[in-house]
Amino acid sequence: MNKSKLNRYLNNYSKDILEVDRLLVSSFLNSNNISFVQNNLINQYIIKATDNDFSTFVDFNSKIDINSLEDLITAFEYVISPEEKVITGAIYTPENIRNYITESTFSKWEGNIENVLCADVACGCGGFLLTVSNYIKANTNKDFSEIYSGNLFGVDIANYSINRAKILLSLNAILQGEDFDFEFNFHKGNTLCLDINNAFNIPINSFDIIVGNPPYVCSRNMDEESLALVKNWSVGNSGHPDLYIPFFEIGVENLSPNGVLGYITVNSFFKSINGRALREYISNKKLSLKIVDFGGEQIFEAYNTYTCLCFITNDTSNGIYYKRMESKSLFEIKENDFYFIEYESIDDWNGWNLVDNEYAEKLISIIENTGIHFFDKYQTRNGIATLKNKVFKFTPVKEDNEFYYRKEKGEEEVRIERGICRSIINSNSIESQESLLANNEVIIFPYHYVNGVRIVILEDEFRTNYPSAYNYLESNKIVLSNRDKGKRDYEAWYAYGRTQSLDIKGLKLFFPHITDSPNFIIAEDRDLLFYNGLAAFSEDIDELRILKYILETDIFWFYISQTSKYYVSNHRSISKNYIKKFGIPEFTEDEKNYILNHNIKEDIKYLIESKYYERLDNPEEQISLENKNVIAI
Repeated sequence: MNKSKLNRYLNNYSKDILEVDRLLVSSFLNSNNISFVQNNLINQYIIKATDNDFSTFVDFNSKIDINSLEDLITAFEYVISPEEKVITGAIYTPENIRNYITESTFSKWEGNIENVLCADVACGCGGFLLTVSNYIKANTNKDFSEIYSGNLFGVDIANYSINRAKILLSLNAILQGEDFDFEFNFHKGNTLCLDINNAFNIPINSFDIIVGNPPYVCSRNMDEESLALVKNWSVGNSGHPDLYIPFFEIGVENLSPNGVLGYITVNSFFKSINGRALREYISNKKLSLKIVDFGGEQIFEAYNTYTCLCFITNDTSNGIYYKRMESKSLFEIKENDFYFIEYESIDDWNGWNLVDNEYAEKLISIIENTGIHFFDKYQTRNGIATLKNKVFKFTPVKEDNEFYYRKEKGEEEVRIERGICRSIINSNSIESQESLLANNEVIIFPYHYVNGVRIVILEDEFRTNYPSAYNYLESNKIVLSNRDKGKRDYEAWYAYGRTQSLDIKGLKLFFPHITDSPNFIIAEDRDLLFYNGLAAFSEDIDELRILKYILETDIFWFYISQTSKYYVSNHRSISKNYIKKFGIPEFTEDEKNYILNHNIKEDIKYLIESKYYERLDNPEEQISLENKNVIAI
C-alpha cells in the first residue's frame, strides 16, 4: 500500500472519520473478495452500489489496495491527523514487533492460556489485541467470540480508535470463518485517571498480560490537565515527564501476581532527567526487567524517536537483563544473550549505563574511576537560547564601519548597528579551525556589562543609541511575545528567552551536541557567543589543548557510544549529562609537555589511553574500536 498516495487521496476526499472508515473497510472487503457479511458492525461500513459514495469507492479501489489487516491497521493509524497524533501519541507498531512482544510475554507467564486476561491500556486501533487474539486462538480451542469477550480488554482515550479496534477484530474473525456479532471489553477513557478494575468490573490486579505501545507525547505538547494527571503518578515527578512514563506504573500496578508486561517505548528514560523517578521506581521495587534496546535504529517511520522493548514480570530481581539488537534480528535472540546488570551497580539519579557485555561494563567503570570527573574539573555551558533565533541572528549580506545589513528571503534589507551585535557560531556545525575563522554570523545582543555584571540595556537607552536595531526588533515584537507560549515575563520584551551563557568570557573548547565522531574546536576569541552544542571554558589554552586530545581518543568515543543518547546513523549526544562522569587522567608535567609538543598524534593518543588501560586486569583487552564489537547499534 502506497501511504503517500493514500494520504493525498483521503486529504482530498474527507476529514469525516465515518466516511474514511467506510472507504477503508469496503476496500479491504473487496480486496479479499468478501461481498456479504452477517456481522452488524461491519455491515455499517460497507459501501453499496446505491450509496452516494459508491463512485468514490470504485475510484479509490482502482488506485489503492487495502489487502491485509496490516494494511488496514497502517491506514487507520496513518489517517489520524498530525494535530491529533501530537495529542494522543498514536502510532503504528510493526507486526514483527507485536509478534515478538506477544510471544515473549506469554512465554514468561505461567498459567492456563484459556483463562488468561490480556489488556492494552492505550490500545489505539487494536493492533496488539489483534496479535494477542491470534496467539490465543492458535494455542487453545477457543473461538474468537470467547476470546474477545473473555480474554481481551482495551482502553483508549479516543472513541474512533475503539471503533476501529472493534472493526479490526471483527474482520479478523470473519477472515477466519467466524462471521457473527461479537461482544468486546473496551472502555473509552483517560488511562491516567481511570479505575481500570471498576471500568471492567473485575478484581484488582487481574491482568496476566499487559502489552502495548504507550503514547509518546512530549510534555510541551500536553495540555494542563494531562500534565497534572501525569504528576499524580510517582514516576511522573522528575523533570518534565512525557506521557509514556506513567504507563509503566499503571501497567505494573494492574498486573496479576507473576503477570507480565511487554511494551515498546522510547529508550530515553535510561538517561533523561524526566526518567529519573521511573528509574527509581523500577530499581526500588527491584522489578524483574528485561530490555531489548534498538539503539539508534528508528522503528517508527517519520518519527525521530529511539526505542526499546521492555518486559516486566511482576516478581523481584536484583537487576536488569539487557541486550542491544536490530529489530530485524529480534527472533534470533536467545535467553543467554542478555547481559545481567545489578541494580546496585547502576545510578538511578544520573542515569543508567546499560551494556550487554562484561568487557564494556568493566571498561566504563575504569573510565569513570580514572582521575577526576569531567564535571568536577571543567566549567561547561550550553549555547545561548533566545527562543527565537531567526529574529536575533543573521548572516550579514554586507557591512560597513557602522552597520551590518540583514536581508532574509522575501524581506526588505534592514541595517543593524554594529555596536549592538556580537559574533556567534553554531558549535554543532563547526568542523575545523578554518570553518571557525570563516564564520560570519552575528546576533543582536541587547545587553551590556556594568562592573562585570551582565544586564539588559534599558529600553530608552536602546531606542536612543541603536534606533535601527530597536525598530527592527519592535517590528517583531508580537513574534517575540509568543515565546514560552506568552506565559513568561522577561527582563525586557527584547531580552533573550533564557539567560544561559550570556556572561561567559574566556577561551573555549567547542563541541557539538550531536555527532558521529569526536570533533572539538578551540576558540581564542573571548567574546565569541555560540548556540547549539556546548563548550568547556578555561583561561589556560594549554589545558584546553590537552582536553581536546583526550576527547578525541577512541576511549572517549567508546564511552560515549556506550553511555549516551542515540541518534540516527550512529550519532551520539555529547551533552553535559552524558560526559560529566568521564574520567580525566592526571598527567605529570613531563607528560603534559609531551602531549603539547609531540608531533605524532598516535603517540599522544597512546599515552592518554594508557592511563585507562593500565588499570585493566589483562592489558591485552584494550580495544581498537574499529574491530571490537562493543559499540552500540
